[in-house]
Order: sequence, then C-alpha cells, then structure tokens
Amino acid sequence: MNFTLIFSIIISAFIVFKLKEISTRNNLNVAENKRLIIVSGLIILFFVTNITLPYPQSLYWFILFGVLLVSSILSIDILKKEFLRFKTLKPKEIVVNILFYSLFFTSIHLYI
Repeated sequence: MNFTLIFSIIISAFIVFKLKEISTRNNLNVAENKRLIIVSGLIILFFVTNITLPYPQSLYWFILFGVLLVSSILSIDILKKEFLRFKTLKPKEIVVNILFYSLFFTSIHLYI
C-alpha cells in the first residue's frame, strides 16, 4: 500500500507540474486557469478513487470516460492551443513526446 501511495503522489505531482507548465506557456487568464485546476482535480480524484476504492473495473472505465469528456469540454480552447504548439515542433520532438506520453499512460494503466 505504501508503494501505491507513493506512486499516486508522483502521478499527481506530475499532473500538477505539467498543467502549471501549460498554464505559463499559454499565458492563460483567470477563468482558463480555474478550468485547468478543475480538470487536474478531476483527473487526480479519479486516480485516488481508482487506487483506494474497491469498485469493479467496468465502473472505473465509465468514470474515466466521464472525466475525460468533462475535462475536454472544460478545456477545449487550451487543447487547441497545445495542439497547434505540438504541430510546430520538430519531428524528433514530436516522436519523443508521443513515446514519452504513451509510455507514461501505459505504465499507469499497468500499475493501476
């Protein structure tokens, strides 16, 4: 259980760090910043409930899709800005980003 707690804290810290980086990179206003905080809170809450509560796996998939839907609706304009930034990267940086995030999500999925 201690490793699970440490792993969830590391994931939460990484999510907060990346969203803070997105906020400063895009010079978000107060309303967009609040929406980004809500999105990060939803994602972190999902990870915490997935680790701590013993519900069936199908319920967690339903909750995950709900969290992703609400998060994308709240931050669609921020996602557009990040996608435009992603398209301007060099091909090597694009490949590194895709590989890193796919490895990150795969390791989270395998562990949780």
